[in-house]
Amino acid sequence: MTLLATACGGGSDDAGTQTTEGTAGATGGTVTVYHVNDVEHLDPGRNFVTDSGAIGKLITRTLTDYRYDAKAKKTVLENDLAASYENSPDFKTWTFKLKDGIKYEDGTPIVAADIKYGAERSFAADMAEGAPYAKNYLDCPGYKGPYVGGNNGGKGCTAIEVPDEKTIVFKLNQPVTTFEGAASMKIWSPVPKAKDTKTAYDNRPFASGPYKIESYTRKKQLVLVRNDQWDAKTDPLRTAKPDKFIFKFGDAEATVDQRLFADGAADKSSVSFAGVQPENIAKTNQANVKDRVVESTDVCRRYIAFNQQKPLLKNQKLREALYYGLDRTSYRDARGGERLAAVIDSIIPQDLDGYKPEEHFKAPPEGDPAKAKAALAESGYKGEKLVLGSADSGLAVKAAEAAQASWKAVGINVDIRKIPGDNYYSTQQQDASATDLITAGWCQDWASLATIVPPVLGPDTTAPNKAAQNNYGRSQDGWDKMAELNKETDKAKLVTGLSDLYTEVMKTAPLVPVVQDLNVYVVGSNIDNAVADPNAGGLPDLTQIALKKAN
Repeated sequence: MTLLATACGGGSDDAGTQTTEGTAGATGGTVTVYHVNDVEHLDPGRNFVTDSGAIGKLITRTLTDYRYDAKAKKTVLENDLAASYENSPDFKTWTFKLKDGIKYEDGTPIVAADIKYGAERSFAADMAEGAPYAKNYLDCPGYKGPYVGGNNGGKGCTAIEVPDEKTIVFKLNQPVTTFEGAASMKIWSPVPKAKDTKTAYDNRPFASGPYKIESYTRKKQLVLVRNDQWDAKTDPLRTAKPDKFIFKFGDAEATVDQRLFADGAADKSSVSFAGVQPENIAKTNQANVKDRVVESTDVCRRYIAFNQQKPLLKNQKLREALYYGLDRTSYRDARGGERLAAVIDSIIPQDLDGYKPEEHFKAPPEGDPAKAKAALAESGYKGEKLVLGSADSGLAVKAAEAAQASWKAVGINVDIRKIPGDNYYSTQQQDASATDLITAGWCQDWASLATIVPPVLGPDTTAPNKAAQNNYGRSQDGWDKMAELNKETDKAKLVTGLSDLYTEVMKTAPLVPVVQDLNVYVVGSNIDNAVADPNAGGLPDLTQIALKKAN
């Protein structure tokens, strides 16, 4: 899953540290959530960024999903719409049975055909920003989605079978040993065909979760109200204590900090998707603030990709110069310093099976100017301008400026292009609009290297010689080996193979890992059970949040 392009916060070494009092919380009331940008997409076929994912989890359900257990400090896979699932011995056929009593907001039952249709929508060109796993894994060669050719003559994707209203069977084109994790992606959310409005569905997805959309004014405000057809007995993930969520878009992060610190009447029931800004961190120790601080780490990693579609960046020596020349400590400091970010050497989290320390470039955190200049001399670079893409607000711009300065110090000229945060990744995924250097972030979709290495470095399996939508460097190194590993059914061998492949591809410098966010939030004094979910980019977990007193 793509990491929010702007900023989260900062924090400690303990994922999901909860520092507000965790009680059952009151039922009812309204929670206000501040966010500097509107989200890119709410359509589950296109929803693949951490902030929109956190909101989408309130509106739409999936076959399975992950719940963060703050007390145990672990993430647990739960059955969401699925009552059970099983796989064939070769891991190429997966069968899910749906629960009883699951309904949409209008009271109609959720049936297996709706999940099939929702997955089919993700094949459409208009849904290209969403999770790629249906296109990558389902054995539907040449299928273009339901809006083309009468939906394959009415048959749709023939690799999805619906023998009855409660059963859905997926036939895969390769063994996927962790497909139960893949089933947590938003593309497996049910979409009733009669409610599909194509791209306009982005503004009003039909609710299967505990909340439905009351109103949505783009770039200003989203209001969710209770879906009275949702049955808590069917849902192990969402407590759904508040009656309403109001998302307010556009206020500057530092302004929101001041509101939450002050804890005025209007903000006692408020949280923010932006963590505390660096200039305000010291204020978290104030007597009236410190008991309202929530801290966490997350599984996401930030990096800068070098777009090899650009002629200059086909030159590996120039990419190596960029790798060596980046002072990651100044990048970290621009994102708020050691309380708010930590320098990394890999986009693979250290506690994920398959992580290995970087041993090829061995660039220190502050970079290696001498090696950068030597690689630059070998590259034949003549001072041409490169363009670094950055989201247009918050710490993202400051970090981009730090990168620009460190590259200037070794003789590389870089301009910054600021892109609105609410369509940043959509812009960078288009070959025609992507910049030379691309600031990006990635979060594992579930605990597997298969959700890091192929999405970030691999091909689009539906289009020959085209990079995956989140392969911002457009690197093609290692694709043959990746295709071989797609056939592996032994989980241990798959981990070893992908880990070794990542090490080899990184020797070509397709990107430079930069920092891991650390997350610090301040919440209003009426907020209860405030938990930051490391599996969702460290954002506040809205599925568990409540109010101490209904407002």
